[in-house]
Amino acid sequence: MKALIYTGQGRKLEWQERPDLKIEGDLEAIVRPIASSPCDLDRAILAGRTPFAQKPGFAIGHECVAEVLAIGDKVRTVRPGDVVVVPFKISCGNCRECRAGLQAHCTRVPGGSQGIYGVPVDKDWGGLYSEEVRVPFADGMLTPTPEGVDPAHLAGISDNLTDSYISVQRGLAKHPGGRVLIIGGIESFGLFLVDCAMALGAERVDYCDRDPARREVARALGADVLESLPADTDRIYHLVIFASRDIRELVPAIRALRPNGHCHIVSMFFDLQPVPLSEMFFRDASLSIGLPSVKPHVHTVANMVKCGHLHPERLITVHDESQAIDALLSADIKPVIVRPRLLVPR
Repeated sequence: MKALIYTGQGRKLEWQERPDLKIEGDLEAIVRPIASSPCDLDRAILAGRTPFAQKPGFAIGHECVAEVLAIGDKVRTVRPGDVVVVPFKISCGNCRECRAGLQAHCTRVPGGSQGIYGVPVDKDWGGLYSEEVRVPFADGMLTPTPEGVDPAHLAGISDNLTDSYISVQRGLAKHPGGRVLIIGGIESFGLFLVDCAMALGAERVDYCDRDPARREVARALGADVLESLPADTDRIYHLVIFASRDIRELVPAIRALRPNGHCHIVSMFFDLQPVPLSEMFFRDASLSIGLPSVKPHVHTVANMVKCGHLHPERLITVHDESQAIDALLSADIKPVIVRPRLLVPR
């Protein structure tokens, strides 16, 4: 089979041959990604902004919808031919943390980057652009997609789209119908947040980003757009979601919170960063950041797409497998790499 390998040289990506996969355990599945997309981590690796970029030679890929090719004898929830969402995090589905909805912190496959597709540290689980991928806990990880939905529209559910849903849902649970500010800058992430905030009933959604193309998409999704925050932006928003790689924008974001407001950071930072504690203190503000547990929410988000409440199709650009390298190195907001199914749909 072919795998898309991060080489760290030249164009940084190349297709390489790898051994075909076989079922090695009763709980496993082998799947074939048929719609794969880059998340913020993939883009950061390709830009050389992560520690992982300094260790080339691994199969990249963090988000996909896949076709099930084969299953182990004890797998009960999926069958060959099913189309499924593959979450970015490896998890058993049966330990204490998984049963509590904290799949990103599975005790059998520890958190951090030890159990993540496309980011090898202690174990290389492969990448979700490859022609075949091993899923060690099929029943605990895979979620069948709703009938009638284009797999390309669901590729981001593996990570960024569902992370966006979680981030907005938790914030608006504290402030129902509140005003939301999204600080953009990470490709599609901020736009997914806009879409989720509109769908979940925010009174007003403002999107701030220096990129004009993303601002236009945000406007089409229903947000009011800003190129930068005005200097007098103070105590306006119930919820601020920070989707920028520029930590200097965090202080203005915190200042924009109303008293008792909440700021959630979806960006990844690998070095120590300053936190504006005094700004938070005088607003009675809360701040959160963390690896999302997407699996418990995949079914909900997929059905929101099916029902037309979420609109990932407005963000994506579809490319076939032969265009994958060019697409992933392009400026597309959300490229999706597709390949044909092997099994006849049931």
